[in-house]
Amino acid sequence: MCAEKLKRGRPRKTNPAVALDEAMKIFWKQGYDGTSMTDLVAVTGMAKPGLYATFGDKEDIYTKALSRYYHEYSTPLFDDLIDSPDPINVVVRRFLQAIAASVVGKTCPSGCFLVNSVIECENQSPALEVQVRAYNDNRRAAFAKRFQVAQEQGELPTNANALALADFFSGQVPALAVLGSGGADQKSLEQFIDVAMSVLTVD
Repeated sequence: MCAEKLKRGRPRKTNPAVALDEAMKIFWKQGYDGTSMTDLVAVTGMAKPGLYATFGDKEDIYTKALSRYYHEYSTPLFDDLIDSPDPINVVVRRFLQAIAASVVGKTCPSGCFLVNSVIECENQSPALEVQVRAYNDNRRAAFAKRFQVAQEQGELPTNANALALADFFSGQVPALAVLGSGGADQKSLEQFIDVAMSVLTVD
């Protein structure tokens, strides 16, 4: 009987994957500076010693949360951008529309976590800034790869500048995020995407 009571009285273990997901969401919503260890304790259900033992300090938790976001949300978009057999203009529009949906969608805490991190990283540690910049560079590289392939396959004119197009369309991602944070609705973002897509001349 006593053993049963003791067993029942033990604190329930928190699944680290679930805890990291909750940490990701609050960082996504409130940003690095706006999130305290007390906040992380509240959303993860883990005491501070447990958080430190499992994930490390606040910066460690943030980098792990950012990595989780990248692999869960960004990687599928990059894979589709690079590998989809759809025409280049369809693929690029779909990518931008996915970003727009994350900006205004109620299921996403606060726009694009990666873009938010790029904006914030100017005030963060060099290690965190390197991580964020690397993810940002990966987005540009994904666009560049797709545009180069499209050019090789005759979808884009031979005189098109694939790298310049990659810079331009990669830059539309933070632009959409800024517009969304400023209150732009879905219709406004779609119109913005229409204008951006007019740059892409397809044979």
